[in-house]
Amino acid sequence: MANKKIIKRIVTKSGIRYYVNGKRITSESGRKRFIKQNPNVPKGILSDAEKKVLERSKKALETYKKGWKFKGVAKVPFAYVDILAKLAVIDPKTIKDKDLYNVFENGKRKFKNFEDIKKYIDEQAKEKPLVFQWCNEVGLPNYRGRDFETFTNNKIQNIVDIVDLLKSTAYRQFTLIVIDRDGDMQVGRVLGLLALRDFEIAVGTEIQAMVANSAFLRFCYDYKIILEKKEIVIDLTDLRPKENPTDTEEGGEGSLKSYIDNAQGTGKGEQLMIKGKYRDVEITIEFS
Repeated sequence: MANKKIIKRIVTKSGIRYYVNGKRITSESGRKRFIKQNPNVPKGILSDAEKKVLERSKKALETYKKGWKFKGVAKVPFAYVDILAKLAVIDPKTIKDKDLYNVFENGKRKFKNFEDIKKYIDEQAKEKPLVFQWCNEVGLPNYRGRDFETFTNNKIQNIVDIVDLLKSTAYRQFTLIVIDRDGDMQVGRVLGLLALRDFEIAVGTEIQAMVANSAFLRFCYDYKIILEKKEIVIDLTDLRPKENPTDTEEGGEGSLKSYIDNAQGTGKGEQLMIKGKYRDVEITIEFS
């Protein structure tokens, strides 16, 4: 509290002025900061403009209290709550503060990070078609418009699914972060989606050079939701970087070439799935 900048409010004949450490600030900023620091101020002393700010603040607080949270951070999509309730993991009426961090199992927290919730639901959905159906019905991005057989092996089907995730109400304000093949962070929707596009072009070109009859490629992406930071992260880095020969040279263990060389078949209509090569990506090759 010692470092908190206290807003000083002074009423003059010409209006209300706001100061921080003796320096005057704009009326708009001053009103917001004054109301935030003094939420219980009597309405009778407030100007009309301040009363409007106070009402908006109260509405925002009520919305926060009614909404579901994780570690105090709001905007947890109700779809996750609905699925956890259907799985009998939670009774929504008993969760303290409507915060999924307050879910316990045998005296221990069930979910330490919001990502743990997504992983738990994914595991259940891959084993039980009924759970998958529930997830599809509530429109979770991993499941929307998919069938069970496809989902058990793959994750997000393509970049379009990621765009839909970013456009959804719950994640509209989240920042997309893509860690590219070189380990560089591409921050923001434009740079992130361009990094995904460049990744697909580069990997697709390498595969085409190695096997001419690769007719179709599907890139399936995983993602991490970091609710506390309002981030969605996709990591494209190689799980076995540079300690082996590169793909274009000798094709060491774990290289793209080694996957193709060890495939059971690359004939017409056959498929090869590359898993464990890149951190958050699975690649399916269909041969012609």
